[in-house]
Amino acid sequence: MATKSALLGTTDAKLSSSVNQAKPICPEFLRTCYAAHHRYVLQVCRQYFRQPEDAEDAAAEIFLKLYRVLHQKDERAPFRPWLSQVAGHHCIDKLRRQKCEKSFSLEETDLCGLADHSMSSPLSQVLRKEEQRRIRQQLIRLPAKYRVALVLRFYKRMSYSQIGRAMNQGLPAVRMMIFRAKLQLRRNFCSAPV
Repeated sequence: MATKSALLGTTDAKLSSSVNQAKPICPEFLRTCYAAHHRYVLQVCRQYFRQPEDAEDAAAEIFLKLYRVLHQKDERAPFRPWLSQVAGHHCIDKLRRQKCEKSFSLEETDLCGLADHSMSSPLSQVLRKEEQRRIRQQLIRLPAKYRVALVLRFYKRMSYSQIGRAMNQGLPAVRMMIFRAKLQLRRNFCSAPV
């Protein structure tokens, strides 16, 4: 039984001889090329794209493009490195087009209508401080286990599992505590004088 590299070498030799002929490329050649090199081209494309779907689309486009660029191949160069080079150039071009499309869609956006949130106004800063003071007042009114769970979650930014370990509680108990704490906090806000 022949080894994989020997088969690839034979396939490369057949492909090179087909490419170097002056006659038009037949569909059988493209089918053979696709069968022999699709996985390899897909691997090359995966190095450029994060999403598997994008890599698969690019690989398919490369085999469609091969029909147009096959005549440019140097007959002395091996087929697979040349195919890798074509795939790489195609992926880079595709990424550039995507970047241009994104920047074009941003240029169409009316930036005048967007609010500037980079710097808050003095009034919004005062309101935010007042809101934070009211939240702290209502937190103090909560039972200790609810208060601790909310502080760990929203002020210390701990995950539910971290809170469970800190409070020696299971995950379902932590979820229920935080749910009930938020519910009671909401009720306290509604009934509290402003």
